[in-house]
Amino acid sequence: MTRNHEYKLAEIFQNGMLFQRDKEIHLWGSAEPGALVSVSLYEEPKTFPCGAGSCSSEGKSATPPGIVFPHREGGQDDAPIRCGEGAADEGGQFHVTLAPMPAGEGYCFDVLFPGDPGRSIRLQHVGFGDIWLAGGQSNMEFFLKYDRDWEKTGKLPRNPRIRMYNVPQRAFEGHTTHNKAGYGYWFDDSDPALAFFSAPGYSFARRIQQATGVPIGIIGCNWGGSTAAAWVPEEVLSIPPLDAYLREYEEAAAGLTPEQLKADSLAAWAFEDSAAHCADFEPLLYGRDRDWQLHYMETHANDPVIPMGPWNMNRPSGLYHTMLSALIPFSIKGVLWYQGESDAGDRAAMYDKLLTGLIGHWRQAWNDDFPFLIVQLAPFGVWLDCDNKGYALVREKQAAVAGNFPGVYMAGIMDLGSYYDIHPKEKMEVGRRLALLARGHVYGETELLCDAPEAIEAFWPNDRQIAVIFRHGDGLYRTDTPSDWNIRIQDQDITPAEVAVKEDRVILTLPDSVSCGRHTALVSLGWKDYAEIHLFNRSGLSAVPFCLKTRND
Repeated sequence: MTRNHEYKLAEIFQNGMLFQRDKEIHLWGSAEPGALVSVSLYEEPKTFPCGAGSCSSEGKSATPPGIVFPHREGGQDDAPIRCGEGAADEGGQFHVTLAPMPAGEGYCFDVLFPGDPGRSIRLQHVGFGDIWLAGGQSNMEFFLKYDRDWEKTGKLPRNPRIRMYNVPQRAFEGHTTHNKAGYGYWFDDSDPALAFFSAPGYSFARRIQQATGVPIGIIGCNWGGSTAAAWVPEEVLSIPPLDAYLREYEEAAAGLTPEQLKADSLAAWAFEDSAAHCADFEPLLYGRDRDWQLHYMETHANDPVIPMGPWNMNRPSGLYHTMLSALIPFSIKGVLWYQGESDAGDRAAMYDKLLTGLIGHWRQAWNDDFPFLIVQLAPFGVWLDCDNKGYALVREKQAAVAGNFPGVYMAGIMDLGSYYDIHPKEKMEVGRRLALLARGHVYGETELLCDAPEAIEAFWPNDRQIAVIFRHGDGLYRTDTPSDWNIRIQDQDITPAEVAVKEDRVILTLPDSVSCGRHTALVSLGWKDYAEIHLFNRSGLSAVPFCLKTRND
């Protein structure tokens, strides 16, 4: 029989990787149609060239999976711990499921094809722990080397029980972006690729590994500038009002012939992925003032632009098919999601529907109601030609999803933004706040104060003051940096004359010039597109924006 199909595991299955503990183990790949597949999990032989946890060698796995190896003889000391069988379908795709494993390291998988023993595959230096998917756009993708604390982070003791993997960025089939360091293979934090990994993802992993004592894996599946609509299948976008994304795509892609659209797209990608363009753009990610940005925009005004169409990474459902689907149904513990900038503006009002559609479908695709930990958008004004229109509304929608959708929790970062930088540089702190959420809501540290202060009630204790009570406000304090408070009474916007903190509440005192106490008032904090909040609980978590009507006693 002619053998035309390649026998291999899917791209994510590599030496040195982690699988999710206590959930079904899924392995899949390709073989000859109808080929039988047998998968066995063993304790790793001590004679392998490098031990578990030593999975890096010049930035790559020490030995790629897929090597041919002698068939095991069997025997009591060589009995498999887990076994599973399957067969390749008509298209040559196979999927084998094994029973769950507890946390641990030092294992290997043998993948056998009984009809063709010479095709056997060994997957070495495997462990089991908790796998978190780090999704979103540039603030999740944000490389550690751009972080404010990178020099300090780079000197931390290495932790081989943290493993990382970046899904290769592909805007379309056959495409590979300029981001190659650290993409497409598993590595630990002794690898130089660490500098190119998600800063909030790595910060989260360090803290969760220390808190749980189990191996932690982080899978980066993100892309700067991506809309959430790119990360969901077409069925999610077919329901109004989300179908606006599909209509806009059709209108935008209709202006060029298919041939011209392809030619223009590939030419623009050649520029986008060029070393020269990347070198010009990279300084912006370290943070540059507005004058520098304006000069950059003027200098690059005629740069090629990737037209909307089948080669644009932001087309509806595009990244779902080219990146995310490569992970399904690889078992995970949960998702970290930092995104929303690209769905602000005119689309802000539908962000709650888009985000709940994404969460619901991802859980359905994995058949697992895993938790989502989301990051609320930080303060931001203008960066290059991006503005903050609709940011307050997106934040409101994010809070609504976290408050109403089961298993969704939100980290507030309204103290960490910058008016002229869309990328807050304190990403290690973002990871800390996400880790607190996970420890409290996912890992069961019930005594931990893990949520940001949230205003739940406002009332007049007297004619001159308004009291605001906070949930999760234990140890409430404020810093010298002012927060954006506002009191609206009878169409008049009033800035409090004094802001005082007392236990779990804030007392706002009206200016002497205002004499309209005890009228119904709207009290808000950070309730505009650019605002800062420097009010914290004892866990160092900043309050989230709110707008409350005063209680009428």
